[in-house]
Amino acid sequence: MQDEQALLGVLQAVAKALECTVNQHTEVVVHDLRQPESSIIEIVNGHVSGRHVGSAIIAGPAEDKAFDTLVASKAAAEPNEVRVVANYTSKASDGRALRSSSVVLFDAEGTPAAALCMNVDMGAIDRIQREIQSALIPMALPPLPAPRAETNIEDLIEEIIASALEGAGVPVERMSKAEKKDAVSIMHERGLFVIRGSVERVAARLGVTKFTIYNYLDEIGAKRS
Repeated sequence: MQDEQALLGVLQAVAKALECTVNQHTEVVVHDLRQPESSIIEIVNGHVSGRHVGSAIIAGPAEDKAFDTLVASKAAAEPNEVRVVANYTSKASDGRALRSSSVVLFDAEGTPAAALCMNVDMGAIDRIQREIQSALIPMALPPLPAPRAETNIEDLIEEIIASALEGAGVPVERMSKAEKKDAVSIMHERGLFVIRGSVERVAARLGVTKFTIYNYLDEIGAKRS
């Protein structure tokens, strides 16, 4: 535990150093992955994704391959492994394309412990480049964007559950086992089950026991946290 705290301190220091060098459209995030409900412990340019210190891991960009490494991957990590997921595209909540790279660090048991992630708002960069290229006179860079409002964790959980259930196209009481399992698979892919209490919450919504949810997760090959 002491070593992990020291590691998080180093990553926070790296993020603060990068704050002096990256542009305003590059977000730098440090996650304590042992606390998924409030994983962000340091963030630079949080307006890029609308997150802040204390935000949950499920508030992150969509299609995040580093997140897939933490949630959806079945491959066991080596003790103290450092895994780099570089140069991939993810999406902000409003659909903006982000260019992302992440470093995921595992503890002595091969469990994800910490992550350092960088997300560049490519839409903003492309817009600035076009403006500069078309400008006839020197142009100042746009002011720092106002922080985007972040959805709280309860709203995020509800959005994930509702979106997965809507995909079935029928009311919950008419859903078959296969449809319920598909919904659980979608929730798993979006990282819902790293949040404490989510299994019980989903079980209540589907009208099944929590053990049924665990069985669904086993059937789809989900790695238990």
